[in-house]
Amino acid sequence: MEKKTVLATATVGRPHGVEGFLRIYPLSGEYEHLLKLDEALLELKNKEKVKVTVKDVKMHQDALLMRFNEYADREKAKLLSGSLMYISRDKCPPLKKGEYYIADLYDAPLVFEGERVGTVVDTSEGAQALLLHVRTEDGRIFLVPNMKPFIEKVDMEKGEIVLAMKELLS
Repeated sequence: MEKKTVLATATVGRPHGVEGFLRIYPLSGEYEHLLKLDEALLELKNKEKVKVTVKDVKMHQDALLMRFNEYADREKAKLLSGSLMYISRDKCPPLKKGEYYIADLYDAPLVFEGERVGTVVDTSEGAQALLLHVRTEDGRIFLVPNMKPFIEKVDMEKGEIVLAMKELLS
């Protein structure tokens, strides 16, 4: 399982004011690391990716605002609304013991009693937990809640997810 070098960290909202500032919405709720950001990769709505350098970052009331050198006026900045922001892994907030990025779950093998029973191919938000979309060896997709009692543990050292209830895949 290969760790991604850039991680999705925020979405870009509508322009704010006339100077090219855009509202930035962190995916994790944390924004301190974005205040020191110097560059990012934006995935536009049409899936085109553009590299941007940060000109200014500021807080306005409870909103995080950012302006990019390449899109420093309101009309150009509008083109970025709705983008997904990726930043280098080393600029993301540090993880505590036992934490991991959702991006690191993709392509992770799901194992039960030491045997591979599937691979995580996607995730989605569930009512109580993140849902892992698991493709089994026969190509079927199952949704597995990423919580006990369904998942025993996410082992980032081994790069695998240990399933506690094999019945979820039948």
